Amino acid sequence: MIIVKMNATTVECSIAASELHEIGLTPEAVVNGAENTTSFFAQLNKEVGAQLDYDPETEVMMMSKNMMMDGSVRIFAVKMSNDDIQKAADRMRCAAESILRTLTQERVDEIKSKTGRDKGIALNEVITNVSDSINRIYAKDGDIQFNPEEASLSYQPLTEYAGYMMEFDNLDEAARFARVVRSLPIVDSTLYKHNGRFYLIAGLLTSDESIIYDMRRAGVEYSQLLTVNAPESLFIREHGDCIMKEDAIIHLADLGK
Repeated sequence: MIIVKMNATTVECSIAASELHEIGLTPEAVVNGAENTTSFFAQLNKEVGAQLDYDPETEVMMMSKNMMMDGSVRIFAVKMSNDDIQKAADRMRCAAESILRTLTQERVDEIKSKTGRDKGIALNEVITNVSDSINRIYAKDGDIQFNPEEASLSYQPLTEYAGYMMEFDNLDEAARFARVVRSLPIVDSTLYKHNGRFYLIAGLLTSDESIIYDMRRAGVEYSQLLTVNAPESLFIREHGDCIMKEDAIIHLADLGK
């Protein structure tokens, strides 16, 4: 997840579809605020709040969510103080008054009385005026401005915990892999056997990109298959024979010594 602090009150977050899939979410679920996105937004609120020095007692955090053409999700987070809320209320009041002036019954009757092309032109004019009034509600002193002096960019993994599954032809291959990754912050590991093949499921707890790279590199080099937060691991947990229930990495690394 790439986070860009636009200014003192606004943060833009860009999340690739692949990142969401790794934690079991879809872009549609995030945009629609599905029930299973609660923990995701809790983490996002925490990160954005830290970026904006957000005070939940006196300020409000507003978010707009949009799905892009490539499947990524872009989220704008804006913190609002009491002054901002008052300004927004004033804009909404002005917009409502403008809409009421535009949509008088006399104006509607005038449109209804027209015929042919003139009716369409008159209706389109009213719709355009109403849309302009509504758009002014969302403009916070104009469009969101990017301030280079206040801007900052950071990368934040969506979660520190990731579940890895590696497939091996035999125990020797699994042991070689275990010896390579033994020193990494692996918090749980279990070894299964299914249809004559071995499956090592391990949980890595870190946000350090270099450690994540080491784990994935070892998986690609020593195993026949590497998956991350994939549903296939659920199948193995359910149908495989558990060979080593706990600390499988440690026990495998000790094999052959």
